[in-house]
Amino acid sequence: MANLKELRNKIGVIQSTRKVTSAMKLVAGVKLKKAEQKAAASREYSSELGHIVSKIRRELLDVECELFSGRKNVRTEMLVVFASDKGLCGNFNYVVNKETSKLISEIYARGREVRLVCVGGKLFDLLRQKLHDSKAIELEVGFYNTEHLFENSHKLARKIADYFMREIVDKVSIVYTKCCSAIQRKVEVRDIIPLTCEPNCDKTDTVFEPNAREVLNKIVPYNIAIQIYQASLESIAGEQSSRMTSMDNATRNADELLSDLTITCNRTRQYKITQELVEVISGASTIAKE
Repeated sequence: MANLKELRNKIGVIQSTRKVTSAMKLVAGVKLKKAEQKAAASREYSSELGHIVSKIRRELLDVECELFSGRKNVRTEMLVVFASDKGLCGNFNYVVNKETSKLISEIYARGREVRLVCVGGKLFDLLRQKLHDSKAIELEVGFYNTEHLFENSHKLARKIADYFMREIVDKVSIVYTKCCSAIQRKVEVRDIIPLTCEPNCDKTDTVFEPNAREVLNKIVPYNIAIQIYQASLESIAGEQSSRMTSMDNATRNADELLSDLTITCNRTRQYKITQELVEVISGASTIAKE
């Protein structure tokens, strides 16, 4: 049977841990609510902008914009992976890592090379091991700074567009976690260069002012930045959702452990008291006989 002092020490440690997990759950809940509000506020705008650009009838354009139409010969694909900078968020990073590893294997199977941009440092070392060239991965440090998130998204979009125009990469996709609810999340993969073409049944001609080339050169990079910004908002909400869930589970587990240890501690204490009483009574009986 465990020592009574050891049991009390364990109970004290678990109580302290429970206070931390309970506090982290409350903090994550507050952050989740704010993150969900931001993601929801921009979701319709980013979705509609993507639909508008993807529905432009490309066969009618008399200009060439590779950011818009893409390249026929794709040699290198880039994945922009949104993970977490911090831990204690359950299986959030594990699920993203699993999906990204699957995508990397599929790209290699098609005979193409892979480059990675990792937004969030928790997956950097893991994903680097999946690549044939360990140098073909970059880490975006400090990207999730909430005060500069929109500016950081535009900077990353310009960097990606520059890689594409210099023919370092030929296709770019983003991998992020979409927060469907407080307990439901899913990893999504979306092409941003080139943007997937959607069918357009509208036979009305599209008029570009001042001209198609200038409009596409402005709106396509802007759309890339908006899609990256929306993915980062969704990822932040997903991270907080996963952290709140994992801290809630940790708090529940701590409560169960405390209940079991308290019962064991009480039984141990009663056993010791009974043992001492038996010793006292036995001693008294021996003295009385003498």
